[in-house]
Amino acid sequence: MTKKISKRKLIFFALITIFFVYIFFNYTEIIAVVDAFSQGSWRWLILAAITQVIYYLVYTLMTQKAFETVGIKRRVRDLYPLVLGSLFVNTLAPTAGNSGTILFADDASRRNESSTKAIVGYLVSTVASYSSFFTLLIFAIWFLASNNLLNTYEIIGATIFVFPTILPPLLLVMATKKTRGTINFLNWIRSGFNFITRHLKINKKIDDDWATEVTKELQEAAEVLKGHGSKIAQTMMIALTAHGINIASLYVIFVAFDIHIHYGALIAGYVFAEVVRVISPNPEGVGAVEAVIVLILGSFGVPLFSATAIAITFRGLNFWAPLGLGFVYLQRLKSFK
Repeated sequence: MTKKISKRKLIFFALITIFFVYIFFNYTEIIAVVDAFSQGSWRWLILAAITQVIYYLVYTLMTQKAFETVGIKRRVRDLYPLVLGSLFVNTLAPTAGNSGTILFADDASRRNESSTKAIVGYLVSTVASYSSFFTLLIFAIWFLASNNLLNTYEIIGATIFVFPTILPPLLLVMATKKTRGTINFLNWIRSGFNFITRHLKINKKIDDDWATEVTKELQEAAEVLKGHGSKIAQTMMIALTAHGINIASLYVIFVAFDIHIHYGALIAGYVFAEVVRVISPNPEGVGAVEAVIVLILGSFGVPLFSATAIAITFRGLNFWAPLGLGFVYLQRLKSFK
């Protein structure tokens, strides 16, 4: 008798198929990464790779601390596959970085823990990362402005980036303090969404009780986080440390290509690369991130050839290598065993 194939296996096989299609369509960029690696000093590039490993470990430590704020205990070695797996899922099934949430929720459920708490923990880690990054964004804007290099597209990008940073905590506070106002705001979003889908003749609408249900969930999340301000602050400090390590990795790549760079230009290049990664319609900002790094470095006098090699190498270590590891780790997760 033929065994029935589970939905989880079907999803996993679908992700594998999408992964290879994704690699096929981005083959030229992967080749460019290999070519860029061959032009730098291998000793420094190995150090940059080690720094990236440390970055993802610290990022996982930040996620661990975020989960502690909702009462979930995890070891770093248990979270590390989830962090890389979520990068993989977010890239192949882009929904503004929310697809990876499913992995954390399902993992909690399989451990007989609250999926809701896991989702809130993931939200805390995301907001902590964005909020700590906000200090770097302010510095980058000031530095570019003081050097008369701040452009309109950078101001627009920074403004768009602020929205996902402030919206989640703002909604949590609103749901607790202004329940009716929160429901009205969410109903306004629901009406706008339904108006657009109706005129585009898309057979999809948000139900009338959606705003009330979401407000209740936000209130539950706020209740879970109540009294954990110090842990949230610690999460933000670890997140800022992770960004610092990522910037250090980028600096090591500059050394590998024998390019000297002012620390302000280094931070500005990193900051707006991250902004584009978050707001770009392309999954993880593929192509757009590299272009922004080259553009900003070029404005500080870095030769185009060197700037391109540095941008591609950084993305190879910061995105493509972890994406491949995420594919490997996904097979080890309980969701797909």
